[in-house]
Amino acid sequence: MPRQEFIDLVQEIKACGIGREMTKKDFLWLFEFYEKRTSGNVWRINDYLHKEKMIVVPSYQSGWIYDTIELKEKDKVKIKKGDDSTDEFDPINRLSILEASVKTPVSVKRDAKIDEAYLLLWQNDFTQLPIMNDDRTVLGIITWQTIAKGLITEKKSDCVKDFMSDKFTVLEENTPLFDAIKEVIKTGVVFVRDKEKKIKGPVTPSDLNEEFIEQIEPFILLEQIENYIRLLLDDKIILEDIQKLITIDDGRSVNSISDMTFGEYLMILENQEIWQLLSLPFDKINFIKNLHKIRIIRNGVMHFHPDKISKIELEILRKSSEFLEEFLTSK
Repeated sequence: MPRQEFIDLVQEIKACGIGREMTKKDFLWLFEFYEKRTSGNVWRINDYLHKEKMIVVPSYQSGWIYDTIELKEKDKVKIKKGDDSTDEFDPINRLSILEASVKTPVSVKRDAKIDEAYLLLWQNDFTQLPIMNDDRTVLGIITWQTIAKGLITEKKSDCVKDFMSDKFTVLEENTPLFDAIKEVIKTGVVFVRDKEKKIKGPVTPSDLNEEFIEQIEPFILLEQIENYIRLLLDDKIILEDIQKLITIDDGRSVNSISDMTFGEYLMILENQEIWQLLSLPFDKINFIKNLHKIRIIRNGVMHFHPDKISKIELEILRKSSEFLEEFLTSK
């Protein structure tokens, strides 16, 4: 039986999440009558450790009795975090995920000449410029619209401050993305205040469009690729042969090409007899290898992996979809 000290120690370790170092001799003392590492004693100790979800590192079962070991709780499965492992997992998408929200804005000073604003707007193909005298405060914005209004009303000024508008919003970088989207739609432009209180952005409706296209493009490409593979297989293989090749243990029934999973398409295409039957005019090894890459990408996308797919992975999907489309439309 374990001593009360062992039971208390286990509860303490679980409560604080920190293991406890000790010698192997001190560890064995925590179990009554188990000072010797006989096979029976080791079995009993391991049984207690297993029940309590504890582990000893390195093993106490051999080596010098005064060597140091650590008694700790077994590792628990965790959510994968971002690139910075110190970040806490945040279930909410924040404004800071937008690429535009981390850019230092091109700005113009309040007392600058209007010609300078013209040039910056034109050179950068901007619709608006923030008016800033420092990197922490937006005094206003100047746009082609505000300039046009000034010209129509025949303002007798060539200074930026006389053409500025206050129709903008500054949001904190941790603002929930959904709330930020509503504000961008409402005002047309949002600036972002980062952790150092510096202004970033701007974020405009076009930035939102780019972000959501980037989010949904992999889903669209994967659907296209699956549909193209279905066309490759359509009306070419005996149903009975397909049913013999694939093992279904989830209660589904396969009565058409559309009932199959991506992995099952691969299984069918890898079969040499079926590959010959399809008479596809390209190298089987490389074609199947590329489909396996797509399958791995698909698993991450369809399971909403926290990280976006890489540019390389996106390019694989784009080229694969384009290749299959060109092949099928050229037949």
